[in-house]
Amino acid sequence: MIRHIGRQLKTACLTLLIFLAAFSLDGCHGLELEDKTEEVEEYTRPQAMILIANERNRYEKAYSGGLWNVTFGEEHTGLDKLTIQNVKQFMEQLMLLNMLAEERGITVTSQDRDLIRQLTDEYMAGLTAEDLAYMGCDRTDVQKLYTDYFTADKLITSITSGVNSEISDSEAKVIKIEQIGTADLKKAKAILKRIKIDGANFSSMASRYTETETIEEVLMRGSRNDLIEETAFRLEEGQVSNILQIGEMYYIIKCTDGYSKDATLARKNRLERALNNQAFQTVFEPYSQEHKIRFSEKFWNELDFQEPSGSTADDFFDLYDKAFS
Repeated sequence: MIRHIGRQLKTACLTLLIFLAAFSLDGCHGLELEDKTEEVEEYTRPQAMILIANERNRYEKAYSGGLWNVTFGEEHTGLDKLTIQNVKQFMEQLMLLNMLAEERGITVTSQDRDLIRQLTDEYMAGLTAEDLAYMGCDRTDVQKLYTDYFTADKLITSITSGVNSEISDSEAKVIKIEQIGTADLKKAKAILKRIKIDGANFSSMASRYTETETIEEVLMRGSRNDLIEETAFRLEEGQVSNILQIGEMYYIIKCTDGYSKDATLARKNRLERALNNQAFQTVFEPYSQEHKIRFSEKFWNELDFQEPSGSTADDFFDLYDKAFS
């Protein structure tokens, strides 16, 4: 799950990721906590810059430097500030997860540390002089972040390992249909006769006669909760229904794909992740309410993406996924 959260940070800068930590603006002395309720080891500015650089460089490679001038919302917040805020929230909860891991006796073994050291070496070997100058980090900073990320990963695995999150194919099943809808019952009967008795092509008839906005539709359990969904899941692939009345409309549907394999697998994975996430939040949410950690705003407010950095490193999470997937 933590890998999933990490991927969110990599793929959606407007998605607020939830993790926890502490900072002080005094160079490598850490960033000061506001309203601190816990005594915690603070992250340093270079450690924050590793993730900030990662996100900045990833977006610039995918789009262009001009994207930092884009603004969002009524307050016209820049994409650069939103990205920084995401990293801030990510690191806040990263520390909180590590605090919870310590309380639960989750530790990093010597074998784990060896793997993390190897991962750190690989990441450091890929950094340029410009990367190092922009981040201001050394291998100790990188190893610290990877260790905390791994510890949080291990915590979440321990919480969700006992959860029965297996979703059956039947429950996750995704099918595809084509539909013809009309408010004229006589017209619906004529269309059905043309298809079932005369052998007319369903798609052609739908394109010509349907009064619905769409002809093709992807269905899953609970997506419509109506007679069309109920009927569609009883049809065999290629089978055409009789006339279905819903309100003042009359529908004829055809099952064009009785088991969409890729879509079903994707839905199954989403449902299983949702169950795991629910189990995790049951533990984590009360803990996060009792343990408040907030970063000082000064460090984050002073960051500016407008100045070119020469840094290009953007594989912090990719290397972790490769090492521990």
